[in-house]
Amino acid sequence: MRSVPLTWENLKTGGVSVRTLRHSSAAAGDNIYVFGGILDGVVRDDLLMFNTVVSEQIYLFGGCSGDDCSYKDVHVLNTDTLMWQKCEVKGEFPLACEGQTLTAHHDKDIYLFGGKYLNKNGIVTSTNEIHKLSIAKMKWKVPLYVGIPPALRHGHTAFIIHSHLHVFGGKNEDRELNDLKIMKLINPSERQPVMREILSEFGIQGISNAFAPTKVPNIKYELGESPFPARMEALPRVHTTDHTDFNAARSEALNMIHKAFSMLDEEFQKLDCEKSKLGQAAIALQFEREAYSAHHQKQQQELQEMLERHKAQNESWLRARAEENDRERKELCKLREEVLLEQEKLKEEQKNIQKRSEQLLSIMQQFKGM
Repeated sequence: MRSVPLTWENLKTGGVSVRTLRHSSAAAGDNIYVFGGILDGVVRDDLLMFNTVVSEQIYLFGGCSGDDCSYKDVHVLNTDTLMWQKCEVKGEFPLACEGQTLTAHHDKDIYLFGGKYLNKNGIVTSTNEIHKLSIAKMKWKVPLYVGIPPALRHGHTAFIIHSHLHVFGGKNEDRELNDLKIMKLINPSERQPVMREILSEFGIQGISNAFAPTKVPNIKYELGESPFPARMEALPRVHTTDHTDFNAARSEALNMIHKAFSMLDEEFQKLDCEKSKLGQAAIALQFEREAYSAHHQKQQQELQEMLERHKAQNESWLRARAEENDRERKELCKLREEVLLEQEKLKEEQKNIQKRSEQLLSIMQQFKGM
């Protein structure tokens, strides 16, 4: 990642400044709106605006009043007239909470995530639920998603960039968070390719798109009895051609259903075949692993035996060389002792010869003196 230097700058502004805590803020075009918050321990319902812009609306959901009561109603502020209006919303409502985020997407949908609420036991609990408010229909929906959702949190920050909802920070009952979670928002035109990718991850591929699969309702077909109630018997009898058309349509629908189920059976048969091949490959791999393990064990045993033989031969050779060396050293020691004895004898003989020579010299001198 490349580090970019950023610098804070204090801007000079006029008018009434914001002095509240835990307020809500939203940017609408070139304007910044701040609503509510706490000032000197008192919950406020003031609305402050920075700059001027027209033809924009701000939506407000839930929050907490001064008596610690949470709400789940929706209000809209018309920035042209600066008038609040309560919205009539239907669908799967979120929990009455506070500390959540409300993020707009393409001026069509608003995504609500997280917050904290009072559960049945009277304990304040964080949540990680996500809801989508359709502005055109004014209806809450719970979008389907895949992957691991973010941890329970409130007081976080959320924004949308390039159709990706980013959730950062916040806190819950256990800890403060500084992680960043991203969820890709899928357009209706992209749902089919994404579902195809999800199915391919589970090994289901090659499903034909030649026709749209018929959704089969959970209805019991009793062919032996009339599907109409008894009170319908007083109505005029329909023409035979209408029954014929209904039978033909029913036959066509049943044929399409049978065709769809046969295609599913073929796909499942292919899947079973692939699973069987995978099982056979796993068995073959297990056999190869066992054969390799046996061969490796045999090689290790042969190598160990060869090392033992080599060790025995080396030790035998070393013992023989040591014994031979000891014998040679003993013989050398014996020869040395004999040489020393001979030297002693030679020294004694030399002394004796020297004494005799001295005696002879003395005798010869006596003869000369006579």
